[in-house]
Amino acid sequence: MRKIVATLTLALSLTPSCLAAAQGGASDKALYDAAKKAIYQKDWNKAVEALGSIERNYSKSRYLGESLYWLGYSLDKLAASLDEPQRRLEKEQEAIEKLNRLLKDFASNNWANDARILRIEIAETLVKNGLGQYRKYINGSISGGVEGGIEGGIRGGIEGGIQGGVVGGVEQVEPDEKKLDPESELKLVALNALLGMDKEKAFPILEKMIREDKSPELRKQALFVLSQSDDPRVVPLLTETAAKDTSPQVREQAIFWLGQRSDDSSFEALEKLYGSADERGKEKILFSFSQMNHAGASARLLEIARTEADVRLRGKAIFWLSQMHDEAAQAALFDIYDSAQDSKIKENLIMGFAQSGNPKAKAKLLEIARSDKDPKARERAIFWIGQSDGDDVVPTLVDIYRKTDETHLKKQIVFSLSQSGGDTAVSALIELARSEKDPDLKKSIVFWLGQSQSDEALKYIREILEK
Repeated sequence: MRKIVATLTLALSLTPSCLAAAQGGASDKALYDAAKKAIYQKDWNKAVEALGSIERNYSKSRYLGESLYWLGYSLDKLAASLDEPQRRLEKEQEAIEKLNRLLKDFASNNWANDARILRIEIAETLVKNGLGQYRKYINGSISGGVEGGIEGGIRGGIEGGIQGGVVGGVEQVEPDEKKLDPESELKLVALNALLGMDKEKAFPILEKMIREDKSPELRKQALFVLSQSDDPRVVPLLTETAAKDTSPQVREQAIFWLGQRSDDSSFEALEKLYGSADERGKEKILFSFSQMNHAGASARLLEIARTEADVRLRGKAIFWLSQMHDEAAQAALFDIYDSAQDSKIKENLIMGFAQSGNPKAKAKLLEIARSDKDPKARERAIFWIGQSDGDDVVPTLVDIYRKTDETHLKKQIVFSLSQSGGDTAVSALIELARSEKDPDLKKSIVFWLGQSQSDEALKYIREILEK
């Protein structure tokens, strides 16, 4: 699910010399626009230069949070374009640092969840290149969803908005938006109370506030209050706001609250909105579908996972389906995998299977590792199998090792066994080392045994030295 940019809305029409002008002292806005243009043109060096300038010189910039995401993204893309392996790894590590800063300093930023997913993927590359310290980002995501992820729903504040509610006290807001003044907060609490007592009096006040108030933050809070009502007028107003509000954050909040209602009218509204939404809006709608307890929402996600022209959006739909713990959805994903031709889609599916926690998904991973005709798919499945902590996969990996003649695949299995860290895996590696005739493979096994901190591995290494 590596981030690809299909649509970047540029506020300014930039000339090729804009970047140089921006870096000569122009505003953070000009630098950010220049960086987006460079990303669109896949000029990763220019994008990194402009975004890095925002980080270095504009510590209070309203664009700093999202700039850190795009800086991590651009560094990752730049790394992929480099020929020298050491420089590639250095850029990937730098990308992780930028994403970590975003997640630490701007935890409620709209790009935080994308940053967590991108961090997993970069960590995967680093771990596969022997940098085991980055495995923590993968393990943490497997054991707890995407960093504490999906199941928390409103309580976990995944979408980072105002789900905590006015009454809950301190709400999450975007770092570039001001919190409400005490008078506005009091007004919203009063409106919430009034809505519970007399919705006919409260509704027109909220409606006017949502349509006319100049403060995006106040409109977002008013949406929260309104979303708690079962008034039939709520869904049309949420739908109108999702389609027409001038603030992207307000539109996204309206989409979120539509997804929390799970009734026919809100599903139908989201379905219509998907057709006209921009890429960011479509991402939010996919998330809302995943949160709805509605048969139509699951079916729509499956349809998007099968047929969406934008591979990145298909990947998002696949990810949310894999988190739903729905047997029918899981079976459908298996079918999609079996008929998939696009390597990126297969990659997304394998990652989804690994993170779902479903025993059948784990079995599917093992099946892919054993018999998939695509060598890259087999390697990726073996990698993710190795990230699990269970010893139950060790016999399967050993069996695949013994039955394949592909040296590269054998090395991936050795690496995956070394990453599982258990005594069973260490014993299996020693057994493979004793029987392996290929000197290069044997050296690889011994190397990873040396990283294990195992007494049994140490004993075997001493045995080699004493021959």
